[in-house]
Amino acid sequence: MKKRFILIIFSLSLVFSSIAAPVDSTWTVYKNGEFTTQCQLKIKTSDRIVSDVSDHLVNDFHNTPGNLFNWALKNLGLQDKNNDLIIVFKSSTNDTKTKVTHGVFDVVVPDIKTFHDIQVDAIVAKTKYNNGVTKVTANIAYSTLLLDKAYGIFTIIPQRNGDQIFVSNVKIKFGWFFNLFITNKRYKSIVEWRVKKFTENIKAECELRNKAEK
Repeated sequence: MKKRFILIIFSLSLVFSSIAAPVDSTWTVYKNGEFTTQCQLKIKTSDRIVSDVSDHLVNDFHNTPGNLFNWALKNLGLQDKNNDLIIVFKSSTNDTKTKVTHGVFDVVVPDIKTFHDIQVDAIVAKTKYNNGVTKVTANIAYSTLLLDKAYGIFTIIPQRNGDQIFVSNVKIKFGWFFNLFITNKRYKSIVEWRVKKFTENIKAECELRNKAEK
């Protein structure tokens, strides 16, 4: 009964969030040191393609994270020298027992400092609900210096007309140094546009698979 109640509340929250925000919208709220960003897009695609793409996302994250830069993280500027903050991916290992992926990055703040070998541990998982909603969650379990906490949810909500609503929600609280450095303006240039671009990349992958089937 408790699990069923939680599922009902979760489903209602998705419905109300999609009603409150217009389709194809992006916004950010800052409160108590924490940034919350949501990006929402609509696409016409099949449930099967949605399932395949979300499986692809989770599998690449755990096993071949470098491949994400070819599609899900394509053109996000994570390793572009022209950005306010540059995240350079170095290595990654996945612990199949704990489901934790251990990543190592360099973080470059141009003209200020380069932070080497920052460790980030994350748990990424996919859940398919009985109402057709697909959810991919990314929870940062540990991070040295860069993040105090971070949590991301990518949700795909099927519509009656055959459309799908893609919703990316990200909550981030930076570590003490980056909390001083990242103003609201910098956050938009560092994080918000990347959340939007990531959602657009997932949409583009679905569109590419739609086209290949015709």
